[in-house]
Amino acid sequence: MRSFRPVLTALAALLLVACGSSTSGSSSPAPSTSPASSTPSGSPVALDPCQLVTSAEASSIAGVTFAAGKEDTTSGGAKTCGYGAKTPNVFLVIVAQAPDAATAQADWTQEQAKAEAAIKQGLPQGATVNLNVTNVTTLSGADKAALATFNTTISGEPVGIIAIYLLKGATFVTFSDLVIGKTTPTADSMEAQAQTTLGRLP
Repeated sequence: MRSFRPVLTALAALLLVACGSSTSGSSSPAPSTSPASSTPSGSPVALDPCQLVTSAEASSIAGVTFAAGKEDTTSGGAKTCGYGAKTPNVFLVIVAQAPDAATAQADWTQEQAKAEAAIKQGLPQGATVNLNVTNVTTLSGADKAALATFNTTISGEPVGIIAIYLLKGATFVTFSDLVIGKTTPTADSMEAQAQTTLGRLP
């Protein structure tokens, strides 16, 4: 997986969007070059990311069998749950909280734009970038929601990311799947899980 480390770094940059309201440093299955100082610190998080998207649910979305997730905490206080670390299919959940809902709302667009720029900067020179972010308006209970897809080819191997971002009050949740050598999960499967996850948020 050494040759795909830049791609995993790009995933970490993409997940900075998750910090749009929580606003913590990024965390991923591989080292990230994204500075933690690029986002302010959020509030402590009491939610368990491995329960917001369980291993069974992540496995169903990704089409592989994941073992129990590995939980971690970022330097900014967000909590992460990783499935399939160091494999061609990495599923990551992040949950974080802003000091209040107003701060979360204000930071959403700014942090999304910052993350998209970081993705492109973190890719190998000459890599073709196709990044699309669309708002999702069909999820009940979400104050804001967006779906991001990213596709590129490195050394002839297709690499893709699909991620969904959810804001409910001051709580931000994102989950994503990075895949190498096959297609990413469908938007429908991500949105269905998002509705389930929203029901687990306070």
